[in-house]
Amino acid sequence: MSSPSDSTPDWPQQATETIVGFVDNVKHKTTNPATKAARALVYGIVILLLGVPAVIMLLVGFVHLGNQFSTDVLGLGVWLVYLVLGLIFSIAGWVLWRKRVA
Repeated sequence: MSSPSDSTPDWPQQATETIVGFVDNVKHKTTNPATKAARALVYGIVILLLGVPAVIMLLVGFVHLGNQFSTDVLGLGVWLVYLVLGLIFSIAGWVLWRKRVA
């Protein structure tokens, strides 16, 4: 005759595996997306804080370089640089205005 411990399943181990599986499932559905969202937010802020000053400094550098080129090489005034920048920003604004959702 077999003993009762041989025929009964190991229910504490099964209960533990069920609980661990449930907790892993909840973690997979909640914590992982939250972690990805937090990383995206942090990387976005870092890119914004480094990108905006870099774009501003590049724009200032191009304006200065254009002023030097238009006055020294071409013999024109600084109005040429302002005209070109005005056209660029006007066209960019016009394109963005056309793409807006009414």
